[in-house]
Amino acid sequence: RHNPKMAPRFEVKDPAPELETVIMNWGLSDYFFLASATAASYAYGYLGGAPIRVPTAQTCAIIGSLGAFLYCYSTTSFRLMGEIE
Repeated sequence: RHNPKMAPRFEVKDPAPELETVIMNWGLSDYFFLASATAASYAYGYLGGAPIRVPTAQTCAIIGSLGAFLYCYSTTSFRLMGEIE
């Protein structure tokens, strides 16, 4: 948990990163995680949505990609702020 009174443990590259800065600092692993989470969510929705497979798969893919985007965004912004390495 972040304590504003404590100094960051790692080097601070940007104390308050904006959206463009965070996305520009994504690595190959972040893009791979985003693509694989979206594909896995689509497959899960397709296999689980028996009567209406394609709409269920598309909805699951949207939810999965949103979750993966938020995960990649948070880890990169924490890295830029010096919270994680």
